[in-house]
Amino acid sequence: MATSMTTAPTDAATSGTVRVRWLASARVLIQLAWARTASPVMRLGMLALVLLPMLFAILFASRGTLSGDPVVFLVSRYDQLVCALATPLLALLLGTSAFSAESEDGTLLYLVTTTTPRWWIVAVRTLFAALGAGALSSLAVWGTGYFAAAGADPDGVTRAFTIATFYGGAAYASLFTALALLTRRSLVVGLVYVLFWEGVLSSTFRALDWLSVRRWMGAVAAVYTEADGVGRDSGPTATFALAAAAVLVVFTVYVGGRQLHEPRLTRLGT
Repeated sequence: MATSMTTAPTDAATSGTVRVRWLASARVLIQLAWARTASPVMRLGMLALVLLPMLFAILFASRGTLSGDPVVFLVSRYDQLVCALATPLLALLLGTSAFSAESEDGTLLYLVTTTTPRWWIVAVRTLFAALGAGALSSLAVWGTGYFAAAGADPDGVTRAFTIATFYGGAAYASLFTALALLTRRSLVVGLVYVLFWEGVLSSTFRALDWLSVRRWMGAVAAVYTEADGVGRDSGPTATFALAAAAVLVVFTVYVGGRQLHEPRLTRLGT
């Protein structure tokens, strides 16, 4: 496959064969990743993260008019339960588990000895984690808004956070996939980043907002709604957030591809 890419064939038949090989390798890589992350424990954990904000929404709706303004409730729950908890943890589980398990059982060593480009392995795994985390996070946002606002979308807050959390899932997935390839303690380092850096330091020192994926999500959400409490007056803008996420994806694919060229694959994983 590597030879086919470098020679850049001109005839349509050969070009079609190359495309099929790319897609076939991506399908195999995604199947392997799913096999590593679809354990009963992982499924239960991810299901709990998706359902938790919905349960709060059901309790909110059960009180009727006594619950207050649904916009205030939704902004608070989206920020605290989805952006700060569900999205990063979903991306952490999806971004680190596959590489960690494959490093331990030798599957990763087999993958890097095939003709599949190392950067393509990292890119497909990043895409898998990004789509999974983004889709599950968006589902949590949509379900919470549906129950809390009786199917309505006041001030467009549900739409705003659906877009923001899908974006955040991709950004977090890139970060945690890179960690899985750079350190054996990626799960621990990822938890430290989510709980300490974003949960404590970023809330204390506003300058650190520029290095917080959670704040990037808030900046993206603020573009689509004018609800109070979404985003901050000072801090990263949506343009910066999108550019930073793009840089993070490129960094992950480039550095991850180089890491897979290293012979000591046992240092990968948690």
